[in-house]
Amino acid sequence: MSRWADTFATLSRSHDTLDTLRHNENPPSECHIVSTVSRPSPSRKRRAEETPAEEVLECNPCKSAPGWSETEEERAAIVAHDGKIPRAWAEGLARLHADHPPSSVPLHRWRQFVDDVGNFVDRWAPYAAALGWEPLDLFGCDRDRPFARIDQAGLLWLVDGDKLIALTENTAAIERRTGTRQTYRRKPSEPGRVLAWELT
Repeated sequence: MSRWADTFATLSRSHDTLDTLRHNENPPSECHIVSTVSRPSPSRKRRAEETPAEEVLECNPCKSAPGWSETEEERAAIVAHDGKIPRAWAEGLARLHADHPPSSVPLHRWRQFVDDVGNFVDRWAPYAAALGWEPLDLFGCDRDRPFARIDQAGLLWLVDGDKLIALTENTAAIERRTGTRQTYRRKPSEPGRVLAWELT
């Protein structure tokens, strides 16, 4: 299981922040929930603690997204910061819930996909972004049959618990449990292809 699955499970069980759970041995007597964490731009002269809460909330584009919760906002902030990935990717990944698969994806396969995404974020995501991989290249799938249409599947749908061992500008190599290697080639996006988090 990836560290992201553990982190998100912890967030789902508690209203406390991950930072408190990670760094304090004794539970706090009082809990403060922060709904948004925002780093001010370098041009800003005021320090972060001087920024009014209303201004911070207005900076957050996801607050207006349908179904966006404080838990997903916290997940996105953690993934973007700790995973060093583009914020747009982090916001999408925050919507992936291992226990809530799309109707056409078996639960065990969805959990494996979410775990593969977490492992990818841990090791490969910053490199993929630098190499120009787009979200559909990684997380894309067919809107109507995401599990069945492997011709529409992004890289992470095909990892299936195996090991990603190489990534270039246009290809990725997956080492299967049997020791064989499979090459995935990026392809142009086709109509009907969506991101995994758009299914849920």
